[in-house]
Amino acid sequence: MKMHNAQAVVIGQVVSTVLYNRGRGVVFAVHGEQKPASVGSLSGCISYGGNATFDIAFESGGISHGLPESILHGKQWSIFPEIKSGEETARIVKHAESEERRKQKEKEEAARLYAAECERLKTAPEYAALSQDKNGAVQVTSNIRKELKVKFPGVKFSVRKRSYDSVSINWTDGPTEEEVKAVTDKYKDSYFDGMQDMSVSCASPFNRIYGGVGCVFTDRDYSDEMKQKAVGIIARKYGGSLEGEEITLARFNAGELYRVGRDYFWHNQGVQGEINRTLAEIK
Repeated sequence: MKMHNAQAVVIGQVVSTVLYNRGRGVVFAVHGEQKPASVGSLSGCISYGGNATFDIAFESGGISHGLPESILHGKQWSIFPEIKSGEETARIVKHAESEERRKQKEKEEAARLYAAECERLKTAPEYAALSQDKNGAVQVTSNIRKELKVKFPGVKFSVRKRSYDSVSINWTDGPTEEEVKAVTDKYKDSYFDGMQDMSVSCASPFNRIYGGVGCVFTDRDYSDEMKQKAVGIIARKYGGSLEGEEITLARFNAGELYRVGRDYFWHNQGVQGEINRTLAEIK
């Protein structure tokens, strides 16, 4: 159970935090004179007071150095009455230090591999025509346009900068959206994390050399010829099951087919939705 009354913490005291998935840990060093009675909070969230700092080793690995007394007694930490023996505390510290060294080595190796990949990409023959001038969305727009022209010759793409951090791509018929995304997705250098309500960087070596933006929008339009092709596929496949209903291009363009066969298809968007799904897959 938690200790609700602020009191001095001793070496070996078990604590835990909800921060950074660290969980349970043990205090293995105290620096300065503790003044737990002076610890308080403003509006229940801003901690103040205290005097000492604490070094804490976590059972999951990792160490927190110099944690202020006001933070340890705050809402995001719990202090338990359990006191670990000197031997058990030393074991937890040794394990935590080992994990710290392992993680540091992994970090250094990842940095080495990242740098090596950046150097390789600078002279990669498959990207020889791309710009390396690092002008954000301007660079990304130019490079996507070049790649699509080579990958899908004869298809007219509109590649435009929408903002400092986004690019949009539009085209009619031609390759599917998935095929285009196979080229363009590598230009995304961040994503929105709904749990943290913030943008998170995922910049790759490719982004560092050839540019990256937070959003790359793709939008494939369809000619009447392509629509007729999809309408024909669905009419031949389901026409006999939907008696008295005509499946035509005119009705599709007018949006009338949403109400046709709504109970027949799992997506509940009727024939209209089935034609749209077919359009997304055909070339």
